[in-house]
Amino acid sequence: MRTLILPSEALGSISLLNDESDRERKIQETSKDQNFHCFMVGKIGALIDETQYCEIIDVNNICRIPLTPHWFKGIVNLRGNSVPIISLDNYYGDTTATSKKSHIIAIGKGKNICGIKIDNLPHKTTLHEDDIINRAISLPTHMNHHIDSVYEKDGLWVHLNIEKLCTHVFSQVNQHTN
Repeated sequence: MRTLILPSEALGSISLLNDESDRERKIQETSKDQNFHCFMVGKIGALIDETQYCEIIDVNNICRIPLTPHWFKGIVNLRGNSVPIISLDNYYGDTTATSKKSHIIAIGKGKNICGIKIDNLPHKTTLHEDDIINRAISLPTHMNHHIDSVYEKDGLWVHLNIEKLCTHVFSQVNQHTN
């Protein structure tokens, strides 16, 4: 037999669910852990906020642009948007051989998108606030200008500020082609 409940009782249970999700959200906000998308740039791990929109795109359709720096790999058409592709390994001066199989991680949406050539698929990681390094360390040329923080946990990890990185890198491409 079906039991009917009053609408006020039904709506009261929804607010309990919202209270529980609010509680969970507040616990996560007070946590000192931060989640990232991560990939390697040479021997240094690069971190991108988990909240940043990212996707993997095909590396085979890069259109090279003449008279651009060696680290600027070209442009890819992604759903009607021109996505500039860079190699951070080359930009930061890492001249070691890269793997034959590479990928592109497209970061951002719409017209505010940039692609980074990476050798291995990115994965997610969680780092704790206590892993942040507060001492001076030696990083590749230009890298200090584009990072928010440096972590040390099973190696060095730099939290990239994608907006600063793209602004700086593409201003250099414009200077180089003009």
